[in-house]
Amino acid sequence: ASRTDRLIEWCRTHEAERKKLFSDSTQDAREEGRSKQQLRHGKNHIYVEMAKAIFLHDETDEFRSLAAMNPGVFASSIRSRLDVLKTKYQKQNALLGQTGAGCTYEDLLSNDKTKNILAAIMKDFPWWADLHGWWRTNPAYNNTFSAADIGQDFATRAVEL
Repeated sequence: ASRTDRLIEWCRTHEAERKKLFSDSTQDAREEGRSKQQLRHGKNHIYVEMAKAIFLHDETDEFRSLAAMNPGVFASSIRSRLDVLKTKYQKQNALLGQTGAGCTYEDLLSNDKTKNILAAIMKDFPWWADLHGWWRTNPAYNNTFSAADIGQDFATRAVEL
C-alpha cells in the first residue's frame, strides 16, 4: 500500500486524533451528542504517531529504520502531505460546485447530476471520499461548500421575484 493509503487508513482508525487534527468543532460535537475532542498535545504528537504507522511498514529499509528510531523526523513530511491532500481535495470540490461540495458522498453518488463528476474525481483522487467525509462541512478544508440544497434553483427563484 502507498504511504498515502496508510495515512488515510490511520485517520480512519484513529477517530479521536483525526478530529483533533482536523479541528473538531463544538457545533459538530453538540449535534453528534458528544464532547468536543481537545488537543492535549500539539499536532506534532499526532504526526509522530502517524509516522510510525506509515513508515514502520515502508518498502524502504532506511525509512523503516528511521521510523523505528526517530519517527519525529517525518512529522513535517506528513504535515506537507496533508497540505497537498487539502489542495487536491479543494480542486476536486470545485468540479462539484458550491452546492455539490457540501453534499454527502452518498447523496452525490445517487444524484444523476453529480455521479459522473464523482466517478471522475474518484478516478483521479481516490482518497476524496474519505477526506470529504471528514472535511465537507469544515470551511478550513472545504472552501467551495455552500449550505444550499443541491436541488435548489436560485436563478429561477430570482427571476420569479
